[in-house]
Amino acid sequence: MDAIAGNVFQGLTSLALEEFKLLWNAKHDAESMKNTILAIRATLLDAEAKANNNHQVSFWLARLKDVLYDADDLLDDLSTEALRRGIMTPNSVAKKVRIFFSKSNQVVYSLKMAHKLREVRGRLDEIDNDKKQFHLIDHPVKPLPVLEQRKQTYSFVQEDEITGREEEKDLILRCLLDSNVKSSVSVIPIVGFGGLGKTTLAQLVYNHVHVQKYFGLKRWICVSDEFDVRRIALKILGQESQKEMEQVQQDFRQLIEGKKFFIVLDDVWNEDVEIWHKLKCLLTMGVKGSMIIVTTRSEKVGKMMGTYPPIILKGLDGERSWKLFCRVAFEGGRESNDQELVEIGKEVVKKCAGVPLAIRVVGSLVYDKTLEGIDLSYLKNCELWNIEQLEERIFAVLKLSYDHLPSAMKNCVAFCSLFPKDFEFKKQTLIQMWVAEGFIQLTNKMRCEEDVGNEYFMNLLSRSFFQGATRDDYGDINACKMHDLIHDLAHFVAKDDYLLIKEEKTESSKDATRHLSYDVPRRVWRVPTSLLKFEKLRTMLLLAHIFPCRMDHSLFYLVASKLKFIRVLGLRRSNITEIPESIGKLKYLRFLDLSANHFKQVPRTITRLHNLQTLNLSSNAGLRELPRGINKLDMRRRRASARISELGELNNLRGTLKIRGLKHLRSNPTEAESARLMEKQHLQELFLSWDTFSSNCELSKDNSDEFILERLRPHHAIKFLCIDGFSGERLPDWIGTLLKLQHLRLWNCRNLISLPEGLRHLRSLRTFKINGTPLLDRRCQHKSGDEWQEIARNASILFARNIRILTTPASR
Repeated sequence: MDAIAGNVFQGLTSLALEEFKLLWNAKHDAESMKNTILAIRATLLDAEAKANNNHQVSFWLARLKDVLYDADDLLDDLSTEALRRGIMTPNSVAKKVRIFFSKSNQVVYSLKMAHKLREVRGRLDEIDNDKKQFHLIDHPVKPLPVLEQRKQTYSFVQEDEITGREEEKDLILRCLLDSNVKSSVSVIPIVGFGGLGKTTLAQLVYNHVHVQKYFGLKRWICVSDEFDVRRIALKILGQESQKEMEQVQQDFRQLIEGKKFFIVLDDVWNEDVEIWHKLKCLLTMGVKGSMIIVTTRSEKVGKMMGTYPPIILKGLDGERSWKLFCRVAFEGGRESNDQELVEIGKEVVKKCAGVPLAIRVVGSLVYDKTLEGIDLSYLKNCELWNIEQLEERIFAVLKLSYDHLPSAMKNCVAFCSLFPKDFEFKKQTLIQMWVAEGFIQLTNKMRCEEDVGNEYFMNLLSRSFFQGATRDDYGDINACKMHDLIHDLAHFVAKDDYLLIKEEKTESSKDATRHLSYDVPRRVWRVPTSLLKFEKLRTMLLLAHIFPCRMDHSLFYLVASKLKFIRVLGLRRSNITEIPESIGKLKYLRFLDLSANHFKQVPRTITRLHNLQTLNLSSNAGLRELPRGINKLDMRRRRASARISELGELNNLRGTLKIRGLKHLRSNPTEAESARLMEKQHLQELFLSWDTFSSNCELSKDNSDEFILERLRPHHAIKFLCIDGFSGERLPDWIGTLLKLQHLRLWNCRNLISLPEGLRHLRSLRTFKINGTPLLDRRCQHKSGDEWQEIARNASILFARNIRILTTPASR
């Protein structure tokens, strides 16, 4: 709530509104609203605390939220119109054009906005008046903490993270690696309530080096609520299809026949023995010694499925609990010298009953409050510790940690309730959606929203709101999951604002719901039109991650016509064959994912989406080009075919950029400069390809390629560079300035005769692969080649830094 209030306050100070106020005498309304919002924001913390036990306060908050959303839409409308007419740049830096509201054709629009602003102000004043009856206490809004100060204690599954589970780990490994097992398939159940570390323990043994070598086939399957044999079998097969069960069985038999397999069935709830036997019959086709680990909260499930006695996880003992707490709560992971703080910590840890998740969460809270210099004595005497039911107490601990998050991060947690349990969040995509929703609060206008969003993400990860983080080739975190209990918490705090629909008959207040996702169930061939009853939606996500669904043209037209307030629209794998021109009506849209569909072109009306930041058109094989003018949009991420000049303005592109067909620039090499790659500081990977020939063809020398490559110099922060089909003799000197470059690839550069001198200065370089460079091979021939001495000198430097130099078939 505070975050949306903050957005409205910022909107009331925007340049577009300043111009509007001057022309329509709206200054009084805007100033009055700013003062009212400041007064209301100061009481929000107390109001949200009282709303749990007071229906009147809860109803007051609901009214407030509704008017704040309407105010935000109104101000967004105003700034969008300003963007369209050129009064502002997309990042709100002013270009003062006084003619914006003075033209005669703007009179009607401006007058309508003035009336709407007056109406919203009246509703806000009424709500402010009503709050007096609740005697709310002021808590001034605190500035967002400097997130960089927080230490990076991330929840990775590593050996030293599994405190106190060594005995269980060793027991499971002995069972898995037992060569004397007679059964074709054995089942080891791990049982315990949420937060005890069942999944973490299973991950540790799943990734163990001996287990990796021992089994020919390994699969990790999250089962969760629905124990569907066909769905589980398809997951094991790695398929996402609508095959009949008979065909699935045949494919399954081919996969596991003759193999010793190891499968983890994580988070099983099914207690129906008949359904389990159907799956077990499929799993008896493997080689003797095949293994299954089942994690479950139910002892009944463990006994029903297990061929080994269930491993019942208990809470950690006092010593191990304290060790885990210290690692999270104190600087350097060592017990603090502050005895009062240690005393509080030991009291809190005792009440966590040895539950690792609770210990981590409360430990992170202690660390943060210590950093902020806040007295923690209240924590020891908190009422939540009086809750007798342990599982309810653990949930209360998680809620306490959530309550102490900055308001902007609370929205980020609630947003995650739109995704099903065990969903793998792609960090970059999640952050882009947070940015599109307006959750990211910038305290420094010189900073990029996505960089601050990354800090939000890392902060939530360090507080255990996310877990199971994975890294990319450069050591950066690229994905994570959310613990089931944290997901329950996200769902709890999201209330009616956020709705995840799994069945079409799901009930919800269409007026309250602003964010919606549809988790496509099995064998649903068409997106239901009932989703369109939520006309005030800001988010609509079609989650076709398991089963594809169809968004036909007429339905897409309705989406574009009815959901006029939408900011985030995700339609991945929706079998879209045509994008309606009405897409251009979604003027608030900031995030659009149309990846993995089947359309051939994008309508020119998409260039009217002046707020669009992220456009994902990847995996659309039939798409050849984008409409002219799309480079005028300030997008942070785009995947599609485009002219090289259209890259010039897109300085917020991130991740990977592939430029193919550079041979077409040989007739006009200076055009390469228009890409302005050096300004794209957020790119990590760059592929430059001339697409000229196969590796066995001859290629005549073309000096224009050297000219082209010289002008495609990337930002020095690039980490991966691949040059393919370059026909020049020498590479540009700028390669030696890429000080963060970790991987260099040279494919099919058949006229290349030397390597740049600066190669030795690439201190971050880890791999250097060369293929299809016959002239360079001859000149570098051992002892007799012209360049042997120079190459040997460079190579000795590279080898000294453990850099792998490989001549290999062209692959990544």
